[in-house]
Amino acid sequence: MDVLSDILDKVQLTSSYWFRTSFAGDWGINLPKEDNFARFHIVTHGEFWYEVPKLKLKALAEQGDILILFKGMEHTMTSAPKIKAETAVEFRAKGHLTEAQVLEYGDQSKLKTNLVCGHFCFNGGPDHPFLNSLPQIVHVKSVENAHSPWLAMLLSIVEHEAKSALPGSNALVRKLTEIIFVQALRIHMHKANKKTGFFRLIENPQISKTLEAIHQGLEQKWGLEELAEIAGMSRTNYSVKFKELSGMTPLDYLTYCRLEKAKQLLTESSKSVPEVSEAVGYPAHEHFQKLFKKKIGQTPSAYRKANS
Repeated sequence: MDVLSDILDKVQLTSSYWFRTSFAGDWGINLPKEDNFARFHIVTHGEFWYEVPKLKLKALAEQGDILILFKGMEHTMTSAPKIKAETAVEFRAKGHLTEAQVLEYGDQSKLKTNLVCGHFCFNGGPDHPFLNSLPQIVHVKSVENAHSPWLAMLLSIVEHEAKSALPGSNALVRKLTEIIFVQALRIHMHKANKKTGFFRLIENPQISKTLEAIHQGLEQKWGLEELAEIAGMSRTNYSVKFKELSGMTPLDYLTYCRLEKAKQLLTESSKSVPEVSEAVGYPAHEHFQKLFKKKIGQTPSAYRKANS
């Protein structure tokens, strides 16, 4: 399995589809900050202006664009740059939610903006270094999808299913938006490949081999020597390059992955704490328990009791 796929499996990406919109005339809505997920807006028709106060960013999103705001940042969406935005509660009170889960606002005989809105959750490790390295906002323009004609087709299917009200349409939209999220990340990675961060780590042909080895063999006895050998680099060069690209050392990343796997095994399996310890590469059980408590804030047993 490639590294990006493995990471996305580990963070357990899931999406939730809220509703489709049909906003007409002059309109504006302010969405408050929500820390635990990433919001998304897919423009299926028309356009809107969005503003993110924290980033002092104001931009136009057009038909075919995909907008993802990580860490649930507060933002406004308006029909024009100088339109005043209402709170989400005020806006929805003036709108109308149809039986097909379309939020209508304004005179529907006028020019409309149609969106598919929802959020992404990361249930298996929202503090993964990969997620922490993502920008606070990803805006994929429709012109950037030119090399992926299937994505435009997918967006069309999402719009069709979102307004169809057919049995299973909500589930289908949720799954399709997860695919769209992955493609949006790939497009962003392509645009950001000259920057430092976890993207560069994944795309580095030498270091990505060691990431794959770590993910597939957490129980093995890894050290800098073994990892550097897999990368075909000297121990010093490997360590320096890894830290330069990701901001963390190879062994710090190894520890992170092992403890995340341990958390999963503690909550999803019946393995004893010593068995979990060995499964993630810590044959010395006492060391594992001390490390787990230091990094996670609870003993393995206490974590299992609180999260099972």
